[in-house]
Amino acid sequence: MGKKIIHQIIYLLPIIGIVCFTGLIIYGYYKGIFHSVHSLQDFMKQFGEYAVLIFIFLQMIQVIVPILPGGISTVVGMLMFGSLQGLVYSYIGLMIGDIIVYWLARYYGKPFAQLILSKKKYLSFEKMLDRPEKGIKKLMIVTLLVPFAPDDLTCLVAGLADLPFKEYMKILFLFKFWSVATYGYILLFFFNRFLIN
Repeated sequence: MGKKIIHQIIYLLPIIGIVCFTGLIIYGYYKGIFHSVHSLQDFMKQFGEYAVLIFIFLQMIQVIVPILPGGISTVVGMLMFGSLQGLVYSYIGLMIGDIIVYWLARYYGKPFAQLILSKKKYLSFEKMLDRPEKGIKKLMIVTLLVPFAPDDLTCLVAGLADLPFKEYMKILFLFKFWSVATYGYILLFFFNRFLIN
């Protein structure tokens, strides 16, 4: 498969993801799945243990190829499994994804970044690469502390920069949960307020 075709698939996936997600929301709303958190959780119970594994896997993939806008998949997990459990499952999936992104960037270098980023994002990415190790650390911490900041992009930068894996993991363990929890609870508030009765 050519690089151009892979590029096109990667760009189309978020659009397909949003369309499918919107379709599921409409379907779920009319079927009564979204009438309450309890009805959504009852619906998910029929999938058993696999629901958790599928969700963690999707969160992991989400880091590499964002299928849905950031945070939406986290709040869906919080609604499906309960706010704390969903948050933990989301965190696990995102952490695995961030580790994979780091090593993919290390192994494949800039061609990997060019493959998964738009031209605009790639230009931002190149500017970030010019920072020294301390600058990359600060950038990672800031993007993890500020809700909805592009922390996955800085994880990609860390993989190509001189930031050692040990330091990278320290920052992730210290700040990633805060990042996921902050935007998760913000979106959960709006979701409960405007969609679920």
